[in-house]
Amino acid sequence: MFFKKTPKVRLNLLIKSVVALTLSCSFPAMVQAEDNEKKVKSNWDVSLGLGIAIAPVYEGSTHYLPAPIPILAISWRDTVSLGIEGLSLYHKTGGVRYGAVLTYDSGREENGKNIFGMSSGDYRLEGLGNINLAAGLKAFASYDVHPFQQIPLVVFNASVTKLLGSSNDGVLVQGGLSMPYKVGQNCRLAPKVSTTWANNQYMEDYFGVTPEQAARSRLLSYKAKASIKDASIGLNIKYSITRNWFVTGDGQVKKLLGDAASSPISATDIDARIVTLVGYHF
Repeated sequence: MFFKKTPKVRLNLLIKSVVALTLSCSFPAMVQAEDNEKKVKSNWDVSLGLGIAIAPVYEGSTHYLPAPIPILAISWRDTVSLGIEGLSLYHKTGGVRYGAVLTYDSGREENGKNIFGMSSGDYRLEGLGNINLAAGLKAFASYDVHPFQQIPLVVFNASVTKLLGSSNDGVLVQGGLSMPYKVGQNCRLAPKVSTTWANNQYMEDYFGVTPEQAARSRLLSYKAKASIKDASIGLNIKYSITRNWFVTGDGQVKKLLGDAASSPISATDIDARIVTLVGYHF
């Protein structure tokens, strides 16, 4: 665990500025030059847009901050994508999708500010020191119960993430499912549930308070152990305004569990997040 203050990284969980949009691409054989050019262009899938997110300044905080989110979503041949989790390389076969992601964890600042210098007014973490930005490696897999339908019936997903930071090097294991369905021609809803297990190191980094930190802060010392960290329920909505323009909304309510909920760092065990955005799909 990291005890000393470091240069402020000014990144937090609100700054997830990239939204993953990957669409399936398949192309017939083409012999004419014009058709070949169209085929090359259709290998790429790109979306741009702008949105806003509202989320707590850290897990367990009762203070919320809004943040604008610029959107850049790119995929190539439905095998490589740049999205909300980072840079992904994946493969699909039938209803199974699996791959790896070069991802990141944005850490946490003890002063309760976001990247724009906006203060949340939550000074609960003063004296704990910052948790720095960390790169991570993530392996994931999902299974679509009915892979040949236009809209999947149920999608099961699981992932394991290893963080690689000097003050942020824990392990997260996540699992969940979503049930997307269409409402009319232009609207798609996707209810979802998920849960997260965290190892000792992650729990100590984010929810533990060492005796040294307790002496510098207003919190009592606390040792957080590996456990199921949270369970969440959410809903994603996408509405197509035209062939290219769309709006999406994503809401999630998370309940902290076990040592995460009992930690003196957590002022509440309920965490709500909302993201809305308008985008253009090329």
